[in-house]
Amino acid sequence: MADISVNTVISEKLSGNAQQNAFDLVNFFQANDIQLDPNGDTGEGWAIGGVVGDSLGFLIVTGVDRFPGPWTLWLNTCDFGDIMMDDALKETVWAHASPCGKCNNNWENCGGGERTIFGRNFNRLCHSPIMFLNPDAQTVDDIKQLLTVLSKKSRFDA
Repeated sequence: MADISVNTVISEKLSGNAQQNAFDLVNFFQANDIQLDPNGDTGEGWAIGGVVGDSLGFLIVTGVDRFPGPWTLWLNTCDFGDIMMDDALKETVWAHASPCGKCNNNWENCGGGERTIFGRNFNRLCHSPIMFLNPDAQTVDDIKQLLTVLSKKSRFDA
C-alpha cells in the first residue's frame, strides 16, 4: 500500500473534537520537526521521532470506537530521568500509564513489568508504558508540553 499522509487519514477517519485534537498534535509534530514515519500496510499508524523499533512513540488513527481508537498516542519510554515537571503534568502522565494488555504472543517477554515514572512505581506496564487514548484538548496540550521538555534531551530529538 502506498504511504498515506497522516493528515489524510485524520480527515477521513475522525470528526469533531477528535479530529481537531489529532490535527493539533500532528501540527505540533510538524512545527517541531518531529518526524512521522508510516508503519505497516494499513495506513493507520506512524512511528514518531524515529523509525519503528527506535522511536519516541507510535500514533495510530483508526476512527473506530473500540481499542485502540479512534486515535491513540503511545510513548515507548518512561525513562525521563531527573527531568523537572510540574505536578499537574506528572498527574497527567501517571493517569495515562498503560497496563500490559497482553497484546501479542510474546507478551511475557515484551518488556512490560515494573516501571517508575516521575518517582511513582507502576506494576505490569506495557512495553509502551504511556498511552493517550483519544486525548482531549487539555491532554493534547499536556502532551505537547511533555514533548517540549523531553526534546531538550538529545535522545528524543527528531
